[in-house]
Amino acid sequence: MAKPQARLDRRGNLTMSWEAESWARQQRTGDPVTKAVLVGLANWMNPKGDECQVSMRRLADEVEISVRTAQRHIQKLEAMGIVEKFEAQRDDGGQGWNSFRFPTYKPPHVSHVEPAKKRVSPPAKLSPPHANMAGGEGANLSCPPGAKLAGRTASDCRGEGDNGVTPETCKGLDKSPPTPPPGGDAADGKRNRGLRIAENWTPPPIDALPPAAKAKARQWPAGAYQAEAEAFLNFWLSEARPSARKLDWSKAWCGWINRATGQVLRDAKAGVRHTAPVVGGSVQPAKAHDTSREHGAAEKIRTLVRAKLGDAIYDQWFAPSRFDIDGGTLTLVAVSSFASNYQRDNFANDVGTAMHAVLGPDAELRFHHERPPA
Repeated sequence: MAKPQARLDRRGNLTMSWEAESWARQQRTGDPVTKAVLVGLANWMNPKGDECQVSMRRLADEVEISVRTAQRHIQKLEAMGIVEKFEAQRDDGGQGWNSFRFPTYKPPHVSHVEPAKKRVSPPAKLSPPHANMAGGEGANLSCPPGAKLAGRTASDCRGEGDNGVTPETCKGLDKSPPTPPPGGDAADGKRNRGLRIAENWTPPPIDALPPAAKAKARQWPAGAYQAEAEAFLNFWLSEARPSARKLDWSKAWCGWINRATGQVLRDAKAGVRHTAPVVGGSVQPAKAHDTSREHGAAEKIRTLVRAKLGDAIYDQWFAPSRFDIDGGTLTLVAVSSFASNYQRDNFANDVGTAMHAVLGPDAELRFHHERPPA
């Protein structure tokens, strides 16, 4: 893959940080498009590594997605705690370019101290040619053969590349690794790398979640929130990679909710239950509508829906509901707004096919909800 080219922001400043791009490629987002959006943001990081500014249109064009898709994936990165978004306004009151930051990214420290200038010594006076030469052919040596040279002994010779290092100049060069200071990363100035999840971790209540995660968790069937929290805890307890350390486990749980919602709803449509049946004791019957007034057409539609979806899904989503037929209109009355929305979003085509087979091709399907009488 070709390396991205350096670029200038709207102020004419260089906006390229190779370290930020490398950091972004090492993050795990669970989705290739989300990863591409994160890398695209990192490409616009300023050299200091503390902020980047890019318009949503420019970012979407580079990743080759729509603006709405780019916004959706940025919201996902915000929920995961990888990206922070700040909206900016121009001096005229209009909407400016968005600013983004990476809370967990720490740019490398770069020293900007200028190197000391090299001192230039004044030119030395030149001696007459051959004045200091000794030992050459025909030279008149000033010392008898076999005499020791002054200022240098045989023990001082240390071979080729000798710099005249003596034992006194080697003091303090200890090759043993330094002892780390007490207190962990905070004591030696390193950045906080987070903590592992506690064995007694429990998920926050659904009402305490951020708006996006709360809206998704409220769509889950009964018992799914506790079951996914148990899977989340077991996964991170068994994880041995450095990613098992998090700065904020609540944000990590919100990211898990965003990724798991699709699978949870597909499992619910397939009839998967997350709550075990009660064995023994008295069980309060589930609330359901009175279906004693339904006539033969409603019973035929029920039979076709059961044959299409199976007994498990029918008993969970349609047995408690009431099938009201008025002429050529079928109104499916659920016990709650959640059940009504789930029927419309997941089974409208199946119910509509059964309705048309009984009431004709011009029949109309409607969805409604009422609370059953106590």
